[in-house]
Amino acid sequence: MSKVFAVIMIFSVMASCACAEPVKHEQCYTVSELTELDKEGAGGGKGILHGEFAFIRDNAREEDAIKEIGFMTLKPGAYIGLHGHDDNEDAYLILSGTGIFTDGNGNAWVVKEGDMTIARPGQKHGLANLYGEDLEFLDIIAKNGSADLAAIKANPTAQYFPAEKLFDKNVEHAGGSGEGTLYGKFAFRREQADNNQAIKEIGLMTLKPGDSIGLHKHEANEDTYIILSGKGLFTDGEGNEYIVGPQSVTIAVAGEAHALKNTGNEDLVFIDLIAQNHALKK
Repeated sequence: MSKVFAVIMIFSVMASCACAEPVKHEQCYTVSELTELDKEGAGGGKGILHGEFAFIRDNAREEDAIKEIGFMTLKPGAYIGLHGHDDNEDAYLILSGTGIFTDGNGNAWVVKEGDMTIARPGQKHGLANLYGEDLEFLDIIAKNGSADLAAIKANPTAQYFPAEKLFDKNVEHAGGSGEGTLYGKFAFRREQADNNQAIKEIGLMTLKPGDSIGLHKHEANEDTYIILSGKGLFTDGEGNEYIVGPQSVTIAVAGEAHALKNTGNEDLVFIDLIAQNHALKK
């Protein structure tokens, strides 16, 4: 395939996605169902930002809090330029490699596996790969349609959460009927979240072999599990079961139920991110 033809195909896919009607998220996306999209000079940066997406913001519904989830790659020398978010929130969760994260105040940190970052409305961020290996990270975008953007901008929150400063919180019998312990390391949790914030909680979670999160429903928020390693069984609100592994993405929107069990012989490790769109609460 020629380079010219490849570029044409990429832009054709992007255009078709952007023109599509908004659709409801599926509850489970396995690695084979991810959609690959590349962007040149993201955020005014340099080089290709490669993405493998469960879903993208162009096809999100108004009532969806979580608009986009993608597994992203920056090659050595590439970077996402410093750019702002006016009415949405964007979290970068580093999976592997080393990069430089820049916040809206011009502070810069070396980021590595396990580090978490976020840009709320009114905040800026950028990410650069100045090292010799690929920088891989999760990119999650969410929006709260009724947020007081002026209040958020007037009270900016932390943007960088290093892995060594994540705090532990473990839950027994998660979901009310789960087995064993759900181990979590969190950047922040929903109990301390502001009503103006879309992203309420980000945690790095672990289920030991045989342990589970019981089937439970989310009344007003959205909960996504993004599998990083291990093997499990995901159950959706209709009782359908899916084998999930690395790069599987699951989501339960308001009113939907979900469950997760570690069916493998090693730890099941995943990101748990909770978001809420207050504008559409009944």
